[in-house]
Amino acid sequence: MHVALLGNEQDPQIQHIAKALCQTATPFYFANTQHFGSAWAISYDPDFDDGLIHFSSPSLCDQPRVTFSNTKAAYWHEYLPGLPLKAPSENTSNDSYADPQALRNKRDDTASRLLESTGWVEQERASTLLCWFSYTNIKWVNSIDAVRSHQCKPYQSRVAGKLGAHIPYTFIGNAPEVASQFCSNMRDVIYKPVRGGRTAQFVNKQPNMRPLLNTLLSERPVTFQKYIAGENVRSYVLGDDVLSVQIDSSELDYRNDDNASVSVTIIPNEVQRLAIKICKALGMHWCAIDWRKSAKGKYFFLEANPSPYFLKVENDTGLNITDKLVALLLKH
Repeated sequence: MHVALLGNEQDPQIQHIAKALCQTATPFYFANTQHFGSAWAISYDPDFDDGLIHFSSPSLCDQPRVTFSNTKAAYWHEYLPGLPLKAPSENTSNDSYADPQALRNKRDDTASRLLESTGWVEQERASTLLCWFSYTNIKWVNSIDAVRSHQCKPYQSRVAGKLGAHIPYTFIGNAPEVASQFCSNMRDVIYKPVRGGRTAQFVNKQPNMRPLLNTLLSERPVTFQKYIAGENVRSYVLGDDVLSVQIDSSELDYRNDDNASVSVTIIPNEVQRLAIKICKALGMHWCAIDWRKSAKGKYFFLEANPSPYFLKVENDTGLNITDKLVALLLKH
């Protein structure tokens, strides 16, 4: 049976997992969702509750097609949206006699229709892929529901908090009066996206912050959080195993620091057990949990990433994350 590798086939981490699977003589195939419809396709039969993945190139799979039911497991590294549609070529032979405003209106209308069509086509792609993503006989590492939980970090915090994790004081929303009161009550506050995709920043506190908050929150909701002074700790949870590292950085968000250093660290047994509980409660087989360890040794939960990068950490520390991840994929 095959293992699916979801992501760009040229991605170093995807290539790394593929090489590890080769060493175990496990067949696999690449599924880059950006090229869904061109490099590979799906056919699904609800009556038989099975489907086929069709490949246009032997570089993606050793077979021209693989059934859903013959896919043992799937490693979810990255979902990439489809390539945008191309605008049809315009016949401009008679445009020299046309009204310039009419031409502009025509181009604007074409662009608007193209944008609408692109959104609709992407919805159709995503809905078809959902037939595969929701196929329960495949061991998804991790599932689409687990990936979606990461897109709502407040939900993750609520789940972790109910399990006993410490959560920094947090406000999420776009109500300026509440945000202003929250920032006034805290000495140091950071703000970051609700979903993610950008790094955290300090709130530049001023005597009258309300106009700034009005402007910021009129654009989008934001997560405000009490700043926890301390150390960055990341725990890779793989089933019942927990491997942790400390990330030292002079930046507020270590992702902005090219000189950040990583070293192996041991976290308390109760925090390890909590990490495993959080991972399972979020429906994940594996994840990377980010903690903030305070000066008093208290671990604050920040988030659980269901598809973390790990190659650099593995190379810098010698931790064997790859073998444990492959074993997790192949485990019944």
